[in-house]
Formats: sequence, C-alpha cells, structure tokens
Amino acid sequence: MTRRRPRPRLLILSFFDISVDPRVMKQVRLFARDYDVTTCSPGPLPHPDVAHIPLDESWVPDRGRIGNLVDDVAREREWFRWSYRQTPIVKQARRKLRGRRFDVAIANDADAVGVASGIVGASRVHADLHEFFPGLPQPEGLLGDRQRRYWTWLVRRHCAAAASATTVGAEIARRYAEYGVTPGVVTNATHRHDLPVRATGTPLRLVHSGNPFRDRGLGEIMRAVAASTSEVTLDLYLMTHNQVELAAVVELADALGDRIRVLEPVGQDELVETLNRYDVGIHVLPPTSENNSLALPNKFFDFVQARLAIIVGPSLEMARIVREHGLGIVTDDFSEESIRRSLDALTPDAVDAAKRAADAAAHTLSAESQVDVWSDAVAAIVSRRGVRS
Repeated sequence: MTRRRPRPRLLILSFFDISVDPRVMKQVRLFARDYDVTTCSPGPLPHPDVAHIPLDESWVPDRGRIGNLVDDVAREREWFRWSYRQTPIVKQARRKLRGRRFDVAIANDADAVGVASGIVGASRVHADLHEFFPGLPQPEGLLGDRQRRYWTWLVRRHCAAAASATTVGAEIARRYAEYGVTPGVVTNATHRHDLPVRATGTPLRLVHSGNPFRDRGLGEIMRAVAASTSEVTLDLYLMTHNQVELAAVVELADALGDRIRVLEPVGQDELVETLNRYDVGIHVLPPTSENNSLALPNKFFDFVQARLAIIVGPSLEMARIVREHGLGIVTDDFSEESIRRSLDALTPDAVDAAKRAADAAAHTLSAESQVDVWSDAVAAIVSRRGVRS
C-alpha cells in the first residue's frame, strides 16, 4: 500500500483582515486546494478549508517606563530592527506563530515579511507586495523622512532576502528593482464573470465604487458630472468606515443636484453584478503620492468584468491598459475641466464599443490569467527546499 505524500504546509500571513481583502482571498482559495493552509491575520476565519490564527489589532503590550524610553531612543537613532520587532502586531504574530512548522509562507506586504522569515526562513518566503512601500505618502519633515527610511529598510532587509516576490503592476515591479527586489506581477484582477454586454441608453449611467477619501479625486469627478453638457448621472458606492470623509462627499452630492447619488456599499460577492447595470466606470485618481500615480486597483478590473466602458486619468498603468484594449477614455489630466470635456464627448455608440472591448478583454484581464504566477512561485520554493517532516 503506497503512502500518500503529505501536502505542503503553507502559511498565509497578513496584518490586515484577510476575509475582506480580495487579493489575499485569491491566495487562500487558490492554495486551499493543494496545500494545508494556515492563515494568520486580524479578523475571522477567511475560508472553511483552512486553519486560522487570529491577531488582535488593538493589542498593545505594556512596555513600562523603561521600555517606552528605549523605544523612543530606538526611533530617534533609527534602530529599525529593534523598532520592527517591538511593533505590537509583529510581536504578537511572532509569539502566536512560534513553534509552528510550515514548508513555505506567503507574507503579504513588506511589514509581514520579517515575521514570516523568522518562522520559516527567508528562503521559504514569497513576499507579495501590494504597494510600492518606499513611495508611501508621508508627512513633510523629520518624521516623514524617518518613516520613508524605515520602509526602505524593510524592503532592503527583508523583502530582498525572500525567495521570490510579486507585486501589483509592471511599473511598481520596475521601481522595486532599485531596492534589490525583482518581483513578478500579479495584478488585482477580478475573477472572470460571465455577464452580458448591455446596450447603452440615455442618460449615460456612470458609477464609481470604493473609499470616500478626499485624495481620490471624487470632488473633481462629481463637479464635472454636474457641469457636463451630456446627459449623464453618477452613482457612488462608498465604504462607510470613514464617516467624516463620507459626510463631506454626501454634502457635496446634495449641493450639486440630482445627477449624483451616494449609495450604500455593496459586498464584493455582488459588486460586479451591480456594476453591470451601469454604462461607464470612472476612476480619475490624482497623483497625490507615488503609489497613486502607479495605481492599478481592484475597481479597475471590476469595471472590466462588469463590461463597462472606463474613464481614467493619465495614470501610468490604468491608462496603458485602457489604450491597449480600447476600453474607453484617458483624460488629458486630473482636473475637473479635463474630466468634463471627456464627459461632454461621450456618445452611446462610443460607450457601446468600449463595452464590447471590455468583453473581449475579460479573460485576459481576469484573476484566472494571473494567479498561476503565485502557484509557480510557491511550488518552486517547495521543490527547492522540500517538505519538512
């Protein structure tokens, strides 16, 4: 009787709630089929076929007066290794994972890679970097400069030592090469949906989904819709966790008139079907940070799977894909006036053509065409390093 080979044990580590993170949930669903998966993150069990080690985001250890003094000195003198190990969620994850055995780990984002490396060894870690961490927005001054150096240290010290890495776009991957990391690319593509290409009528129905943050350019989009000479409406499905910024968007929508509505957010499992009822997805994201200028977010791919025409600003990655596949319009810049000119030029025939282009590109721009990069990277680690007894 032949013994069945043991399935490799995979740790998927994140310092954010995996159950509401579409990117990490793709990893969980992908690997639960062939690996013994353990997830470790804040939040609930993300999938019935995995084990879960929960982290408490609110937990802060009592460091005492001496410990706090040492932490202050460490920050001032940039003892980054000390500061990293004393970060509450890092300390908690290391404690909860200590003594557990895994054959391979996926660490999501730069701050999780050091913990995963401490558990399985850097040669068994795949780092999935959701943003360009050296370019995260920071306040001006000494504190912001120090924080940028800290993120750069994390990337050079931990991410560059990992066995392999991926990130969300080709331009971000090129930027990481300057820091000793050579990531593959797994975009934030949405799973393929088989949805109809709906005929376009009037008024043209625009839609946006996401967070109500003021640096996302929602004000410019809303004012452009209100001022457009075309018959257009805009529905905004906005997350509710930032009530202050959400209230500001609602107030502006009320002031601009009945072309614009702010609606309750829709769950990820029904979002694409909801978007399919519209004509145009719009996301004109001002380059207020390096990551914003390089962004290629989930919502862009949601629009594709919903078979919508798409309007974006001249952001490097989004503009490239819109032009490559004929998905819609790239505005001249990120201003209200530029958005308004693009809206004024919209016609039902042009929108119908862009919708058909989205349908033609739906498989190429789906998650199914991307996730093999993760599969191959993790399998390569297991092949090289073996399954521990």
